[in-house]
Amino acid sequence: MEDTISGILSPVLTPIEDGVVKTDLVPKSVAFTQLCGCHGLIAAGTGVQETVALTVSERKDLIEATIDASDERPVLAGVSHPSTSVAIELTAHAESIGADGILAMPPWGLPPSDAAIERYYESISEATDLPILLYNNPSVTVDLSTETMRRIARYENVEYIKETSRNWKKIAWLIENIDNAGLASVFGTMDVLLPVLAAGGQGAVIPAPASSPAMRVYEAFKNEELEAATEAQRSFVDFPPAEVDVGLMSAVKAATNLSGVPIGTPRPPYSPVSDEGCAAIERWLAREKIPSLEGITS
Repeated sequence: MEDTISGILSPVLTPIEDGVVKTDLVPKSVAFTQLCGCHGLIAAGTGVQETVALTVSERKDLIEATIDASDERPVLAGVSHPSTSVAIELTAHAESIGADGILAMPPWGLPPSDAAIERYYESISEATDLPILLYNNPSVTVDLSTETMRRIARYENVEYIKETSRNWKKIAWLIENIDNAGLASVFGTMDVLLPVLAAGGQGAVIPAPASSPAMRVYEAFKNEELEAATEAQRSFVDFPPAEVDVGLMSAVKAATNLSGVPIGTPRPPYSPVSDEGCAAIERWLAREKIPSLEGITS
């Protein structure tokens, strides 16, 4: 990747029908993600993409389908896995099909030590020349300490860090000691997008359709329109709506379906959004003027 990435990185949601991954619907999921707005795409790499519920073969197919369907925007391929050898296998596959970078969460399952996590990232780093996004997501795997993240950021091709927590003290430390120190670019999540930008961070990892107001936040901030950026940031206060009690992944899948993209429900055992929750999401979509794929792509 010739240029570094900043702004909104958007995970492409996984189409699933009756528990089966539908790679033929990935182009529609990619089209919607790009329509909502983003600066880069993520393939098969995050919690909202149901990564831990996918087989290695399914992830390879999803990564390839995402790259094939994307426009000029860069694509980061998810290679996270509890096994280092499988993570390296996914990395080699991503590099061979033209991914622009890779995303790696720490191993999940039995909590690894800090030393084991560092060896894991060192092995991935040594296996590729692609830029790496270190993805700290405690809801899926362990919560990395700031010092562990700084040590990993010193690896030559670890160029990006995404901190999923809303812990502002931690995020501010990462921006000051990793981003401002020139080690790696720091990204946050939608709830703290504007504060991250204001503190010198680079953006956030946010799935469609929440990426649509996120782009408004980013563009207003870059244009020094603080009032508009603040107003756009308020979009996230009630997303997912209170009527949704099954988590962000199910919420964004429901929102995407309601926006004309048939990506189905979460893979079992995870639950879809209730009718009441869908109605609340539909109201949010209308209020935020989220674009629909209906009538745009066949």
